[in-house]
Amino acid sequence: MTPALVNQNDRRRVAGIATRTTNADEMQSSQARIPGLWGEFASQNWAERLGQGGAFGPTMAVYSAYESDVSGSYQILIGREVARSAPIAGPVHAVDIAPGKYLVFKFAGPLPGVVIEGWRAVWAFFERPDAPKRAYSADFEAYGEPERVEIWIAV
Repeated sequence: MTPALVNQNDRRRVAGIATRTTNADEMQSSQARIPGLWGEFASQNWAERLGQGGAFGPTMAVYSAYESDVSGSYQILIGREVARSAPIAGPVHAVDIAPGKYLVFKFAGPLPGVVIEGWRAVWAFFERPDAPKRAYSADFEAYGEPERVEIWIAV
């Protein structure tokens, strides 16, 4: 798999609901927080609620506030893009995705399995000695079409 290198020129803001976790916790079903966050996002109809507040574009999951690297803690926020000047009030949080270079990996298949397998492929790609260094600023998944996901990794 060869990801596309994309230079994102604009700062983006995504608003939604968030939690903090680690990859080690996500590997244990009793500790995993991400499935519950997705469940809350769906059951409380956050995509539509955010849209009513001015959000636009596809649902996104943004990984940010990295403690260190793939082994440290991070925040995951599930939401939609909003104008940078949009007011944000609890329980909604916002995260900014900085302009910069991103490697974009595209995957297709049934959710959530395709996302889990996609991340495994991303991690394997970055373990290669010739891989670029991850920035660990903000990475994100974009869900634009059914059973398709793009994983954007800041480099």
